[in-house]
Amino acid sequence: MNLHKQFLISSILALGLGFSSVSSATIIYSNDFESGSASGFTGFNTVQTSPTGENFIGFLTFGASPTLNLTGLASHTSVTLDFDVYGIRSLDGTTSSDAFALDVNGARQFTDYYGHNGFGGSLISGPVTGTLVSNDPTALGYGHFYGGASTYHYSLTFIDSAPSINFDFIGLTDQGWSDEAFGLDNVTVSINGTVPEPSILALMGLGLLGFSVSRRKTHK
Repeated sequence: MNLHKQFLISSILALGLGFSSVSSATIIYSNDFESGSASGFTGFNTVQTSPTGENFIGFLTFGASPTLNLTGLASHTSVTLDFDVYGIRSLDGTTSSDAFALDVNGARQFTDYYGHNGFGGSLISGPVTGTLVSNDPTALGYGHFYGGASTYHYSLTFIDSAPSINFDFIGLTDQGWSDEAFGLDNVTVSINGTVPEPSILALMGLGLLGFSVSRRKTHK
């Protein structure tokens, strides 16, 4: 087999192997609100500073909904959303009221009900989707009123390839923040996609270069 044929075969193999890929993730939004700004958020986007100095969007009560709308997304196959929810004071709804919900592009993804050290200090239940990180009556510095505060973490991945995505974070309580509320903190959004292996890209370049050389010599 001559050199020109070897180059041609290598380029064909490279194109076939080009379908092999590795996953990549790129953070496109991140905010811990410590700057005091809820940039990117519309709707309810008030940043609170707790007595202990922690900044977060709040207080989320009676359906208050911060909305994060991201546009101009690069090519991707899925989106990952991470965020923390603070349960503040007497969240006591295990099957109704006192819930936190997430909508993505207007479609409800989950509604989590919270029983958070309410009435008597013994109730800890839910959420189903999120994970309890801590339950500390002294957290955030709002006092021991019906449990103080708890922290819950959420990490969700959605199949998505659209150039924009919209998140609504919804605090559903039936009383004001002096009794109960939610807070939103540490929001991070990543897009996930696939890219060709670097070695495959190099092989494709080598094969195509050889094919080009072969064609030039043939036409002399």
